[in-house]
Amino acid sequence: MKNIILFVLLSLLIVTFIGCDAKNGTILEYEQLPTDSTLTLYSENEGIYPDTNVLNDPENPYANTAISMDSVWVFNDNCPSPKAKFYLWATMLARITYGEYQYMTAQALHELYTAGGSENARNQAIKAYRATLDHFFDSVTWWQWNPGDPYHAVLLRELAADFLYDPIDNGRLPLYTTPAKALADISEWGYVYNPDTGVVSRRN
Repeated sequence: MKNIILFVLLSLLIVTFIGCDAKNGTILEYEQLPTDSTLTLYSENEGIYPDTNVLNDPENPYANTAISMDSVWVFNDNCPSPKAKFYLWATMLARITYGEYQYMTAQALHELYTAGGSENARNQAIKAYRATLDHFFDSVTWWQWNPGDPYHAVLLRELAADFLYDPIDNGRLPLYTTPAKALADISEWGYVYNPDTGVVSRRN
């Protein structure tokens, strides 16, 4: 009997995490989240810091949803599509200026482009990776290589540059026709990326 009660309580918690609306307490159902691969932008720089128009986008299911820095990963795990992940992470970025949220927005856009070939997603992914370099150059994310291992800080700028340069090994379509064009853009933005070492530096 205790196990049944525990299961019911856990199920209710999961439903709550999937989406409690901050305005009126309604539940954001899984079925309400987008599953298509078409991205219609509400503004030219939606999802790119410092633009916050994603909060006004009528297609954004998370715009009025209570999401915290802790629960966002639960929401992410319950996203049914890269498009849903884009709205989730762009919403977090619009509310909290944090480098990891810009990088995760870029990842969602890159995944969305890979899934459906959306040119809007491709162009926004490039912008989002660049914003990671421009605004969050020294920001990190934390990786655990194996269960039980300590977490290690990984520079977001190096991850962003790697996905711009050659994302195929990571299961993403290239955002450029050739890696050389990616390097040219990175250089034009004011950075130097060494593919052999994975190091990104600012140009003098």
